[in-house]
Amino acid sequence: MDPSPSLAAPTKRTIPIRNVWFLLLYAWDLTAWRGTLKGAVERSPNLLCLLARVLADATHELLRRNLTRSFSPRAESIRGVRGRIDFAQSLKRLDFEAGRAHCHFSTLDVDTVPNRIIRSTLERLSHDRSMEDRAAAELRQDLRGLVRAMDDVRSVRVTSTLFRQLQIGRNDRAYGLPLAVCALVQRLEMPTEQTGDHLLAALLDDEVLFSDLFERFLRNFWRTHLTDHEVAREELSWFDELGCALMPSMRTDITITQRAAPHRRMVIDAKYYKHALAAGQYGNPRFISNNLYQIYAYLRTQEHRGHEFATAEGMLIYPTTTMELNESMRVQGHRIRVATVNLAAPWPDIEERLLQLRGPSLDVMQAAASSEATG
Repeated sequence: MDPSPSLAAPTKRTIPIRNVWFLLLYAWDLTAWRGTLKGAVERSPNLLCLLARVLADATHELLRRNLTRSFSPRAESIRGVRGRIDFAQSLKRLDFEAGRAHCHFSTLDVDTVPNRIIRSTLERLSHDRSMEDRAAAELRQDLRGLVRAMDDVRSVRVTSTLFRQLQIGRNDRAYGLPLAVCALVQRLEMPTEQTGDHLLAALLDDEVLFSDLFERFLRNFWRTHLTDHEVAREELSWFDELGCALMPSMRTDITITQRAAPHRRMVIDAKYYKHALAAGQYGNPRFISNNLYQIYAYLRTQEHRGHEFATAEGMLIYPTTTMELNESMRVQGHRIRVATVNLAAPWPDIEERLLQLRGPSLDVMQAAASSEATG
């Protein structure tokens, strides 16, 4: 490998908003929206405007179809009788003397958890002061109009606990995108009065958050495009002949397996580091040792399971916005690749790059294995 400078992690100034949008759609498993909301993406100069614009457009569509309703419990004093009478509360409130009764009953209304999350997020975005230009002012006005249109829905404090209460049915697929946007808004702790594209900076600077997003993006991208392969996370166990009960399990980020014979395998570990290379003993750039050890363990500990495991390939893949890396090595029968994907490139180039990283490598391995078998 030729000496080269360290590969910096993506920065907020170099990843186009369009690419961030595609990353999020794949990561959220919402690729059906790839061809929609194009205008919203084009009109968004930063991540804040993008999220607000997408949420506004998606909410308009929900209102056009009518918000989903569900039965919710209520307890109040009413004239007449409805549901179950709470005699203790009725006597305490002197309801009977006023011709009322305190009742517990259920109503079918739009004040549901998903609608509360959407309304509350719209309200928060409408008060963000970092959108100061004319287009952003028009967007804020649109957001406020949507809040008024959802007046029958309560405003609540959006927390991660609230998202865990979500129950989305098959008929509520239209809620997938707006709720995913709301979840990201909540995770990034909006709004804020800082200037600039602070949300994208927060997204990319948080290694834990972006690492998870990058991993899910890759997995769902290959799952969408490699229809003749199985793409999933995989639970691996150590080959321990003594059966020690304390041995930990391993879980791959992505495992790609051919559905048809010879069932070639590729184990991929997605990494998001500030640098994809580390300084060697004499200052020359080198692969990060711990990352290589991890992919090496994934490959070597499974060799006893059959030929496809004994010849499996591994790959470490890093996001970058600067120089690209595509190196290969063969270690004890396993080809291991270290590669990058440039998130600052035009999106069609990113798709082509990812398909090339996956495809030719497996083909080369298959040809090499055939050659060894016939030799």
